[in-house]
Amino acid sequence: MPQRYFVKNLNGIIEGQDAHHIIRVMRMRDHDEIIVCDKQTCVLATIEIKDEKVFYTEIKKLELKKQFNVTLIQGLPKKNKMEFVSKYATVFGVSQIYFCGMERSIVKLENETFKKQRLSTIAKEAAELAHRFDIPNIEMVSNIKNIDFSYFDQIIVCDEDEHMVHMKALNNLDIFKKYAVIIGPEGGISDQERIFFKSLDATFISLGQYILPTEAASLSILSFFMHQN
Repeated sequence: MPQRYFVKNLNGIIEGQDAHHIIRVMRMRDHDEIIVCDKQTCVLATIEIKDEKVFYTEIKKLELKKQFNVTLIQGLPKKNKMEFVSKYATVFGVSQIYFCGMERSIVKLENETFKKQRLSTIAKEAAELAHRFDIPNIEMVSNIKNIDFSYFDQIIVCDEDEHMVHMKALNNLDIFKKYAVIIGPEGGISDQERIFFKSLDATFISLGQYILPTEAASLSILSFFMHQN
């Protein structure tokens, strides 16, 4: 399958790091095929290389399959775990990610602009690897109450203290609704945060009999959504 690249505009030209990757890493030649994507539009194209730039000509547009709109609200974990979440939540189809300070977060937000750029680059590479049509947006939020939860149609809290309600209870998922999935940081969700989410009429679920590490917990429920398509 052709290599996929995300660009800012479908203007027929690829420059910078992506052009370097095509020319120097992949060692492509004129008339090779690639897939180019922007704003959930992807086209199959042929390339021509000139002066360290890649010019592409559209062959056809690819069909976009409707996906669930799932926002991951991840309790702020340690740095390397943020990178893991950004990569694999992207591969598993997340729509956007909020890294959010919560009561039991071990680390605090700092160097937010740099971290967001780094994590966005990781998400871009993961989206290309997974052959997605888009790249999830990544945001940094200092406090859970700074998020506008009115945007979501349903809020799902993955809580290790929940033992009765499991993922299979989410049996009326709607492809046109917006979902928020809450994952606590190392140490889990606090009692005060449970009270807050209950005030939002959130659905509390268990991810199973085992306690999952924070960086891997989202993959369980994102996989569940993925297999509902």
